[in-house]
Amino acid sequence: MSESTTHWNDVGIDYDKVLNTDESNVKLLAAAVGLLPPDTKDLLDIGAGTGRLTSLVRKALPDATILGVDPAPTMVEAAEIKFADDPKVSFAGGLVEDLSFIPDNSFDAVISSFALHHLELDTYKQAAAELFRVLRPGGRFVNADQFCRVMGPAGSPERAKDVLDLLTAKAKHYLEHASFERMLLQIDLLPRFMREDGEILTTPEFWTEKLLSAGFASAHIVETPPAELYNRVIWAVKPS
Repeated sequence: MSESTTHWNDVGIDYDKVLNTDESNVKLLAAAVGLLPPDTKDLLDIGAGTGRLTSLVRKALPDATILGVDPAPTMVEAAEIKFADDPKVSFAGGLVEDLSFIPDNSFDAVISSFALHHLELDTYKQAAAELFRVLRPGGRFVNADQFCRVMGPAGSPERAKDVLDLLTAKAKHYLEHASFERMLLQIDLLPRFMREDGEILTTPEFWTEKLLSAGFASAHIVETPPAELYNRVIWAVKPS
């Protein structure tokens, strides 16, 4: 995940403005927040960025204490400014694969959106283990993200074609249903996705396999429209 820190540090606060034009993204985040247990008291937002998802969580769970973690200092700074008047929301720099500054069994729920596809493939096992560790027994992990249908080496023709087809479909959708700027953001990221340079798509099943191997009792994949974006919400529960 550290590979993408510098890139997203450059994006900064304009990230909110661009993504708010994307209705499909707004609905996906709402679906993820809807999967959080209503009695959640302590929540961790992984890859919190500027606090966009955190804002939705705060509305849904007004009494919860929320910690947002992100590797990009500019994102953390923007989020801290946004929530400066909320004493129950805080932010810190950090990586999902190394949450050593957080004690075991600290959270009732962990949520993330469009962040974990930045992970290098060989860090997924450690990331899943850390998510499991910081959750309390019975706690829930919810992840809204973009995925692919074919995995393989970065130079694999099958994988390259799948990623190209997906990202082209996304760009066309954003141009028609979101904004020119949202489409440009997708196009600008295309070379990074193709080279797996801090933007690495996996299949949903790859994630659920890692979660189950880490000890989660169950892991679920929720399909979300529109189909051409191939976005999914994955949620998993730690045994009680």
